[in-house]
Amino acid sequence: MGVLKFRLPSNEIAGKLASQRRVYTTGLDRTPGRLGLDFRNGLMTCTSDSSESGRLFTPWPIAGFGSPVVGTATLGERAAPYVLALELARGKLNDVRNQSADWTQLGLRTESTLDDLMRTSRRAFVRAALLADDPDASYAAAQESLEASSLAGAQLTETYLAQVLQNRLAVAGRLSTNLGCVLSGDPDKAAGSATWPSTFNTAQTAASWKDVAPSEGKHRWDLLDAQVAWARKHHLNVEGGPLIEFRAACLPDWIWLWDGDVDTISSFVADYVRQVVTRYRGKVPIWHVAHRPAGHDVLGLGEEDQIRITARALQVARQADPAAQLCLGIDRPWMEWMSSSRFQLGPLHLCDYLIRSDVGISSVALEIAPGYSNPGSDGRDLFEFSRLLDLYSLLNVPLNVTLVAPSAATPDPNADANVKVEVWQWPAPPTEASQAEWAARWTSLAVAKPFVRAVNWLQPSDGITHLYPHGGLHRPDGSPKAAVARLRTIRGDLLA
Repeated sequence: MGVLKFRLPSNEIAGKLASQRRVYTTGLDRTPGRLGLDFRNGLMTCTSDSSESGRLFTPWPIAGFGSPVVGTATLGERAAPYVLALELARGKLNDVRNQSADWTQLGLRTESTLDDLMRTSRRAFVRAALLADDPDASYAAAQESLEASSLAGAQLTETYLAQVLQNRLAVAGRLSTNLGCVLSGDPDKAAGSATWPSTFNTAQTAASWKDVAPSEGKHRWDLLDAQVAWARKHHLNVEGGPLIEFRAACLPDWIWLWDGDVDTISSFVADYVRQVVTRYRGKVPIWHVAHRPAGHDVLGLGEEDQIRITARALQVARQADPAAQLCLGIDRPWMEWMSSSRFQLGPLHLCDYLIRSDVGISSVALEIAPGYSNPGSDGRDLFEFSRLLDLYSLLNVPLNVTLVAPSAATPDPNADANVKVEVWQWPAPPTEASQAEWAARWTSLAVAKPFVRAVNWLQPSDGITHLYPHGGLHRPDGSPKAAVARLRTIRGDLLA
C-alpha cells in the first residue's frame, strides 16, 4: 500500500480539493490507478495499491489560466509530507523545460522572452523551496512559478505551432488534413450547410443506432442517405458514424430489453454494423465504428464485455467493406476518471490492445471536451493538449481529433441535463469569443501535427439535441458563432 502526504495551503483551495476530489496519481505507464483520499489537519493523504513512485495531478488555480490540471514531478513515499503547491510548481517547470529541450534539439527556434519566463519560474521556485517554513510566502512564490511556467508553456507551444506549420506548408503546400463537423438532421436545412464547403472539407454523417434502427429489425435510411448524398454532391470528404456509441442516449430503446445479455447484444451490434457498412460500401471511405468503449456503465456490460463487442463490430465492418478505413473513438483521453472507476484498462491501453489484436483499426479518434463534467474532461492548457497528442501518436496509427468547447455557461435546454460546463475550470466564464479563440488555437495545433489525419467539431448547432451545453458552432436560431469564421480561416489558409 503506497501513501503520499501533502501539506495544503491555508486557504479555500484546500476546501475545494476536498469537495471536488479530482486528484489522481499515475505511475510510469501514465495510467491512473485507484486512489483513496483523506483530508484532515491541513494534510491530504493519498493511498493507492502501489508503492511505486509516481506523479500526482490535480486541478489548480493559476492566474490567467483558470484551474487546469497540473502535475507534480515523480515522487516517492516518505515520512514527511510534501508541500503540494511547491511540488506542482516543480512538476510544471520540469515539464516545460523538458519539452523545450526536446523541441530545441529537433530544431525549434525560441525567442528570448521564453528564457525570461523560464528564469522567472526557476527563481520563484527556489524562493518557494527556501521559504518552506513560511507557508504563506512559500505558497505565493510557488504560484508565481506556476504562472510563469504556464506562460512559458503557452509561448513554447505557439512557437512550435508556427514553425511546424511553416515548414510543412513549405514542403507540401496545403495540408491534406480533414477539417469537418458532424452532420445532424437534414443537411439542406442544417445550420451552416450553405457555407459548409467554404468552412470545411469534410462532413461526418451521423449514424446513431437509435436514429437508424428505432424499432427492432426495422431501419430508417432516408436521413443517412440524404447526408451521404449531400456530402458527395458538394465534393466533401465523407466520414460516417460512430455506428455504436456506448452511451445510453445513443442506443435504441428496444435494446434495453436485453440488458445484461452480452451475446444477444453483440449479435444485434454485429448485424447493425454489417447492414450500415454494406449499404454504403464504396460511398463512405471512413467509418467511426465504436465510441466510448470500456469506460461507461451501460446495458449491464462489464469492461471485458464492451471490449469484446467493440472488437466484433470492427471485424464485421472490415468484412463488410475491406477497403474502408475503420476508426475507434475514445472520450476522456487524459484518463483521470480511472482513479475512481471499476473500469481499469484505460483508453490508451485499450487502443493499443485492439490495434495489436488486428481487428481492422486504421485510426483512433480522441474526443476533446475539456472544462465539461462527465463525459468531458478536466481543463487543460494548449501545452498539455500537445503532449497528449504526442502520447497517443505512440500507437503508430493516424489520429482523428474531435473538439468541442462551450460558448456560454447558462442553462442549455437542448443539451444533456447531466452534463455541465465547469465554469471554475475556465479563466473566465465562457463566451462566443473565448470559444472562437479556443477553437482556432486547438484546431491549428491538431492540424500542425503530421500524425493527425482529421479534426472534426462535434456539435454543429445549439438548436438541436446535443450532448455538451453551448458546444455548437451555430446559435439556436441558426446564425453562426464567431468560431465559424475562425475555422473558415484555417480551412482557407492551410488546407487543401
